[in-house]
Amino acid sequence: MPIARARRTAILLLLVLLAGVPALALAPAVPGAVRLAGLSLLWWYAAVVVPVVAAGVAVLVLARARA
Repeated sequence: MPIARARRTAILLLLVLLAGVPALALAPAVPGAVRLAGLSLLWWYAAVVVPVVAAGVAVLVLARARA
């Protein structure tokens, strides 16, 4: 896959991940309010899942760019 296409795909994935935050907060029955280890699912998603996945995607795309 050409690097430009990989970057576009990575950007799209990151935007989809970010769109999940308001989706969790505004979804019917408020699934973001479910507690997991004392913190809401929305907190876990926004503070842990999104940054970890974003860092992983960035590392993969940048590593592919150097190869």
